Amino acid sequence: MSRPRLSFLNIATAAVGIALLVFTVRQAGGWTTIAAGFAAVGWWFAAVVLLGAFRMVCRTRAWLICAAEPRLPFADAFRAWIASDAVGNLTPLGLLASEPTKILMARAKISTVSAVASVTIENLFYSASVCVMLLGGIWLFMRRAAVPEGLQEISELILVAVVIATMIAIWAIRTRLAVLSTFAPIVSRLAGKSHAPADAIREVEALIYAAPRWSAARLLRVAAWEGMFHVAAVTEVWLVLRLLVPHVTLAEAFLLETAGRFITVAFKFVPYRLGIDEAGSGAVAAVIGFSPATGVTLALIRRLRIIVLNAVGLVPLVNSAR
Repeated sequence: MSRPRLSFLNIATAAVGIALLVFTVRQAGGWTTIAAGFAAVGWWFAAVVLLGAFRMVCRTRAWLICAAEPRLPFADAFRAWIASDAVGNLTPLGLLASEPTKILMARAKISTVSAVASVTIENLFYSASVCVMLLGGIWLFMRRAAVPEGLQEISELILVAVVIATMIAIWAIRTRLAVLSTFAPIVSRLAGKSHAPADAIREVEALIYAAPRWSAARLLRVAAWEGMFHVAAVTEVWLVLRLLVPHVTLAEAFLLETAGRFITVAFKFVPYRLGIDEAGSGAVAAVIGFSPATGVTLALIRRLRIIVLNAVGLVPLVNSAR
């Protein structure tokens, strides 16, 4: 996609997002109500940022276990991770921008084949953990009273989509479906080279399909770090809610985090999901018994945390471009 088209797309999505954000805030009580929520959080925002940074640490650790490359130290992997997250949030390309950025920054330490395979495997583990979160959130959500019919239908559609995606993934792994190898000869011809690109693609695919045969300890270590990522996310939501309302349970925090995780996955192509996070969080908050303003404030505080961490992530990206 050309740079002018990307710029236009960024401007267009930002304009729509701002309009949606303004509308959502007005429906939730106005900026005065939101400002009061920010004041209630106060200096605890530093803890929110630290929890966000810890979540990045969790996925970086999971990636390093998948890579199993001693030449890639944690510091370099973490710099690549936070830089890629910034790129993914700042552009409408989402994963198409973030993951290649991670690979490009890591290949100075490890081979491109190892970088591509390890990043892909870690994303598969993360996707599986998100599916578990969504299933748990939908189950809990459907057990609550006064769920609007529209949200109930959306929940059922998500449930069906998760089940179908899981079945396809299991089938692909069991049959070792040669998805990448099928396109290997085409890539070689486009590159104008002999068999090097095709061989590299086949090697990446072989490494990916070898992951289910890892030792149980290695698989559990990756799963544990992915699990800790979600634990930290729920803790972050609980902390903010606890500062905004007198009483909050972990179940309520889990529900709002599940809704936020779904929005992140579904609207990754929207830079910073401007307006979408706030509208979704406000709607779910109202369903589970909070005011819409509470959900909107939660989303805005988490957005500010993302901006802070992304600003830090741009530093290694700028340094690497010099």
